[in-house]
Amino acid sequence: MIYNKFYFRIAFLLLLPILVGGCGLSKLSKIEQESDLAVVETTLEKNLKTLERLTKLGNKSLIVKTARAFSSYSGLLQDRMEEAEIAGDTDTAEEMRAQAIEHYARSEMYAFKALAKSNKIFTKARTIGMEVFEKLLQKVEKEDVEPLFWAAYAVANGISLQKDDPMQVIDLDRVELMMRRVLELDETFYNGSGHLFYAVYYGDRSPAIGGNPEKAKKHIDKVDEINDGKFLMSKFYLARYYAYPKQDVELYKKSLQEIIDAPSDLYPGGEAATALAKSRAKRWLSQVDILFDLDIEEGETE
Repeated sequence: MIYNKFYFRIAFLLLLPILVGGCGLSKLSKIEQESDLAVVETTLEKNLKTLERLTKLGNKSLIVKTARAFSSYSGLLQDRMEEAEIAGDTDTAEEMRAQAIEHYARSEMYAFKALAKSNKIFTKARTIGMEVFEKLLQKVEKEDVEPLFWAAYAVANGISLQKDDPMQVIDLDRVELMMRRVLELDETFYNGSGHLFYAVYYGDRSPAIGGNPEKAKKHIDKVDEINDGKFLMSKFYLARYYAYPKQDVELYKKSLQEIIDAPSDLYPGGEAATALAKSRAKRWLSQVDILFDLDIEEGETE
């Protein structure tokens, strides 16, 4: 009986590469090179349940990939939510918001599950005291940067979608500690996206509660340094989390237009991120009249 179970496990593991290739998961390894966001969304959506089934094997790498896939898919749902909000389609916007929150929660669960492979205390990451949590993070090694980043990313975005819930917002300090540790271990991870968290952290809050556009810009500049200016999402963050808070309409329009005008293959291997930046740039550039009081600015220049 034991022999049979052992044989089954070995056989299944040997078969796993064939299953992964056959069910379409092989496309996920190249998803960042896909410039068609509709294809990206469809590929992710079709493979989420398969990934979840594979996590039952207990393989840490698969668990991390699942966390990342859920967060990536949630980001696309957020984009659809924004589009619906702009179009005045409240029902669709709320549906997309609810789905995004749900998928971020699953991403968070899998990311912490992966971290728990190294330290079981991560199973209680959202409930343990902050002092204990901070000490726990100091034990995280560089090999766990990826699940730590996706855990922080998922929690942060879940909070951003539930700003009216004080029980969610209270955990923003917990996220900040996680992202700080990510930067300590590897600030270049995932195109330096840990720095982009801080662009939002400082650029999306009023000065009265810790907002600081200049600090936001320093983190954005760091992303440009890491990626030689080819990761266009940094330009979007410059517009959204620096130029907008500063009410610098010229910089806002310039940054977004540069994204739109940039070649789609500017960042080889990161075509999906480029396409996403272009999509967001067009959407936010179309809102310039709403976000800035252009009549006042024009009157001041006359």
